[in-house]
Amino acid sequence: MSDSKKRYIQVYSLTDIINRNSDVLVDQRLAIFDIGPQNKKYFVIEKPYQFTTMGLILIIDGTCEITINLEPVTVQKNDMLIVLPNQFFEIIKFSDDFSVKAIFIDADLFIEAGFHIKSNNLIDFLSSKYPKVISLDNQVTRDIKYHLKKLNFLVIKNNHLFSKNLVLHHFSILIYELGNFYNRAVLAHDTSKEIRKEELAKKFLYLVSTHFKRHRNVQYYADEMFISRKHLTKIITDVFKKSPKQIIAESVILEAKVLLKNPQFAISDVVTALNFQDTSIFSKYFKNYTGVSPSAFKADN
Repeated sequence: MSDSKKRYIQVYSLTDIINRNSDVLVDQRLAIFDIGPQNKKYFVIEKPYQFTTMGLILIIDGTCEITINLEPVTVQKNDMLIVLPNQFFEIIKFSDDFSVKAIFIDADLFIEAGFHIKSNNLIDFLSSKYPKVISLDNQVTRDIKYHLKKLNFLVIKNNHLFSKNLVLHHFSILIYELGNFYNRAVLAHDTSKEIRKEELAKKFLYLVSTHFKRHRNVQYYADEMFISRKHLTKIITDVFKKSPKQIIAESVILEAKVLLKNPQFAISDVVTALNFQDTSIFSKYFKNYTGVSPSAFKADN
């Protein structure tokens, strides 16, 4: 893939974000920043981008229309936007007073905090199964702002002897507060059997996100999970109200649409990137799920 094709979608890693302020940071496990009317040049309209790391974006004021994986979403004050690795974002328009406070987090920090061995549903709100936007109440918003403010102070050069320990402390409380609010206000209680189903469903989503470019056969994922195709289909249908085949296809079609919107990408490039045998097979697959041919979609976008 040529550099010009890569540049069409701006990709940001945690390192990219941190490097902008690396001279003043003492803890590079996370990055916190504010963007508002005073530096709105960072709100780039109609330019697709993605982050390779986990993030949380709190809407401080105003409204913004965006797309997440090509789905339109409107966010407003006190909303928390959940940024999952490799999601596609695009800003459509925003109000003059739109401002956010964002935090992007190294995956190792979750492990340091022990969230991988704690409550099953503690960080479920960071799963791709759940809504990408959570509307917080005023109290939780105040609590989140407080811990973000403390974290912001602690990651910038300071003389505190235990700053790294306190980063872990405030980060943990931040996640606990969000997890508590989400489970209390959004999720219904689950039985242990339901939790097991959700764990398998999340594993399926992870495998799809990793392998969809090469594997579109449901049996492949069932084999990887050591369960039967029938059992996998039942679990995924129960949890997501969609079949495994639909979810795999959605990932393929989303990636195809993003690539087709790139003016530097020919349809043959998309065929190669998604490992289809030839253009004819890809065109039939794309039209089957979208109702339009790849060439028609590209012409309209």
